[in-house]
Amino acid sequence: MAKKTNWVVFTLGLLSLVAFILFAIPNSKGSENMAMVTMFEPDEAAMLPIVQRMTADYPDLVQTVYRFVAYQFYHYGFPHFAPSALVYKALRIIGQADNMPVVLLSLRQMITLLPMLAGLWILVYMQDQFKTWRSAALFGFLLFIPAVVQNGFWWHPDGEVLLYASLILFFLWKDQLTFGRNFFIAAILCGVLAAMKVVGFFFFLAIAAVLIWGLIEKKLTWKQAVTKGLLFVLIMAVSIVIANPYLLIPSHRALAFQTLKREVLETSKGYGVFSKKGLVPSWPLIRSYYGEAFFLLTAIGLTIWGVFKKENRLLHVLILTWSIPLTIHVLFFSEFKFQYWLPVAMPLFSNLILLLPETRQGWKTGGWFRYLRPLLLVLVLVQLGLFVRKSTQLYLDRTNRAENNPAIRFYSESLEVLEPVSGPMKVYFDYRLYMPGKEDWAIENSFDLLTYDFIKSRNFDLLYLSHQRIRDYLQPSLVGIDPDAFARSQEFYRDADAGKIDGYKLLLRNGTALLFIREDDCLKFYDAQKCQ
Repeated sequence: MAKKTNWVVFTLGLLSLVAFILFAIPNSKGSENMAMVTMFEPDEAAMLPIVQRMTADYPDLVQTVYRFVAYQFYHYGFPHFAPSALVYKALRIIGQADNMPVVLLSLRQMITLLPMLAGLWILVYMQDQFKTWRSAALFGFLLFIPAVVQNGFWWHPDGEVLLYASLILFFLWKDQLTFGRNFFIAAILCGVLAAMKVVGFFFFLAIAAVLIWGLIEKKLTWKQAVTKGLLFVLIMAVSIVIANPYLLIPSHRALAFQTLKREVLETSKGYGVFSKKGLVPSWPLIRSYYGEAFFLLTAIGLTIWGVFKKENRLLHVLILTWSIPLTIHVLFFSEFKFQYWLPVAMPLFSNLILLLPETRQGWKTGGWFRYLRPLLLVLVLVQLGLFVRKSTQLYLDRTNRAENNPAIRFYSESLEVLEPVSGPMKVYFDYRLYMPGKEDWAIENSFDLLTYDFIKSRNFDLLYLSHQRIRDYLQPSLVGIDPDAFARSQEFYRDADAGKIDGYKLLLRNGTALLFIREDDCLKFYDAQKCQ
């Protein structure tokens, strides 16, 4: 058995090394400067100044620690930013902090990819303990899931979320209803996960399930179940505070709660407009990143079947009860994004190992299931083929995303058109456009919907507007969260689409973007006929 285990671990290690090297290729591309980072991954661009500020040089140790802990960007918790800042600090020490491709490569590989691979290792271990060939087969399959591939391309908390979710499942599974040390380690990890993203709170059903199971099997009395449950909640609450030490600072605690309130509002309702929720609007993304309906039903069906099997039943109960609340939330209470379902989908998909017998003789056993197994395996192999095709395309697109990019081309063309323009300029650009700017340009962007009031209050000289964003907000089916504000935004976007923004002149337009110049600037740098 030891030889088999060593062989499986070696195979998983080799697959992980190959994945790590392969991901490094696209993760080193498309990050030549901050403008590219902002265009391709706005979330990365928002987080990078935070880790730079956390690791800056301060006058004394107190200031250094304070700035590291109170980083003032509480969309994601300290468990995400602390390791990110340490990676950045290491790059500063070796003189690579200003090397943008190296910085982003390091953060993507170390903060997203490695934790995600570790989370997959844990899921595979719980299913097979690395005892048979099934572990290698399952791990290889999980690596080709498009959601896994796509998530490996950016610096974001979701790889860490998968790791912590897998660890919580692991310690609850390892506890085997003894409600001892491992149970409370899971409580600590739930707190850390909740501190990083609120996902940790969605383990409530899994915790309730094991406590009820303990009651049914008379491993707990009612008093013990209540005590253990309350102690779990207490440990989790303390862990949240320890994992997010800025909560001990009143002003930063207030800022964190304001940020959380805004995040809950935006994810539940939408960003300026009501987001579409439910299975039907979410299905195109689910299908693209997680597979066809027959595959998803197979994974869910195997999970439910595993609940009724004696072997490893606790694991299947944990996966099912963990999956239900978060799935309901991401489908019906927020706009579905592929990464939201990742910590649920991977445990569910790990149950596909039930289709694989441990030995050759196992193909001929299993009662009625041995007749269904070949059909389900064929369906899974068909899905694997679709996954390989999709993931390969994602990989190639990511690797070549900066080559002949239309947004980069538009910026180059805009500089030719703006050749007569000189002197300081205040420039607005939509965040999905390329904008390195010029030395005397003051550039600004916004995630909010634009209005005439905003544009005039900032007195921009130049406007770089995304054609896609204009089309997005002019969809007839959209409903604004604030109807009056949305009506003002649509008025602006309709005029922009028509190329007639009040007070501005259209200089350049193609399928990617539009460039406007303020009328008085136009008259200053161009002939009157061009500014009519």
